[in-house]
Formats: sequence, C-alpha cells, structure tokens
Amino acid sequence: MKKPADIEAMEEKIEAFKKKEKAKKAFVKNPSSAGSAAKGFQLSVDLVSGVFVGAAIGYFLDVVFHSTPWCLVVLTVLGGIAGILNVYKSAKAEEKES
Repeated sequence: MKKPADIEAMEEKIEAFKKKEKAKKAFVKNPSSAGSAAKGFQLSVDLVSGVFVGAAIGYFLDVVFHSTPWCLVVLTVLGGIAGILNVYKSAKAEEKES
C-alpha cells in the first residue's frame, strides 16, 4: 500500500527538521556558556554601578555643600567598596549553587 503524497511530504519535512536540530546541537558544544556570560555581565554591572552611584551622589553633595571634591572622592571610594562587596556576595552565592 502506497502512502499519500501529503504524508510523504510531511515525513520529508520532519526528517529535514530532525537533521537541522541535530546539526544545531552538534554546533552548540557548551549550552551553559550563555548563562556564564550573563553572570559575568551581571557581576561587572554590579561593580560599575556601585562606583557610578557613589560618584553621582558625591557630585550632588559637592554642589549642594560647596565642598568640591571631597564628597565626590569619598563616596566614589565607598561606592567602589560597595560594588566589590556585591560582586563578592554574588560570587559566593553562585559557588554555593554549584
């Protein structure tokens, strides 16, 4: 008994799709690398954002109190320390997950 043409066409499409998916899986060797890149980006944003927020607040306080550049310097350093602590906490939490 011969299969209808539409069923044969559908089976050919399924086989082509399976080949394409197999080739995709062979190309992607490490699927967790995308997660690692995202985690690295998050850590860098945590570090940089602490510095920028500290610098912005310090600049604002310098303008208000006319204490140029003391608030800017002190709060930039404190923002850097806060950023480093955020990165450290995130790294420790990731280590506990692993």
